[in-house]
Amino acid sequence: MDLSPRKPQPVCPRIIFTAVEGFGKTTLGAYAPNPVILMAREETGYDTLLSAGRVPAVPAVPVQTWEDLLGTLDSLIANSGDRKWVVLDALGGFERLCHEYVCRRDFDNNWSDAGFLSYHKGYDVSVSEWIKMLQRLDRLNSKGLGILVLAHAKIKQFRNPTGADFDRYIADCHEKTWGATAKWADAVLFGNFFTIIDKEKKGKGKGVGGTDRVLYTERRDAWDAKNRYGMDPEIWLGIDPAAMWDGVWSQIKKETQS
Repeated sequence: MDLSPRKPQPVCPRIIFTAVEGFGKTTLGAYAPNPVILMAREETGYDTLLSAGRVPAVPAVPVQTWEDLLGTLDSLIANSGDRKWVVLDALGGFERLCHEYVCRRDFDNNWSDAGFLSYHKGYDVSVSEWIKMLQRLDRLNSKGLGILVLAHAKIKQFRNPTGADFDRYIADCHEKTWGATAKWADAVLFGNFFTIIDKEKKGKGKGVGGTDRVLYTERRDAWDAKNRYGMDPEIWLGIDPAAMWDGVWSQIKKETQS
């Protein structure tokens, strides 16, 4: 048994990036160093951005089924070439593929209360399948590839056991999927536009502005976030989504560079 102090390991993050619509999630992934983007069925954001000349041309693989996703990850594990990052766009789309696979395999394609939704058994079974995908991502991560999982945000009411209920931003996926994925990640980041409230009469307010992008790295009542890199709680990313990657990565690396 080697009882000598463990040496610091190279920074190779597993990141979940949740943000509101239009924030630039796909753009962030496209500007990662040497990425390969896996696009869930009906996620066409990268193709649209590429056609408009707003992102660089990088390998992008459409994924139509859950079996396709696992097979693609296995191929990358066997040979990832010069890729440095694997970008999954987006979490909710891949979750849907997982649920479809489980419903087809275990519930005879029955989505009703007599099948997949019976006592929410479908979601419980799906988590086990989802973890198989996370394990493949871990194998890629152990080979030196960073993992970036993009997620759409939605607003959901939080039932507060210590006071009044309130709304908060969460990733657009089932809570069981989110529980497994957020625990797995090294960083959960939330992006939103900074909004200035112009107060009007009768106590109401009107949102104005909203062009500056702000990244939150610690959990608050209004959103989920965490990080293991000593990142600032708020990171101002400006108005250009193409410049976001440098702002995020400089924060992740700052502890090792100091």
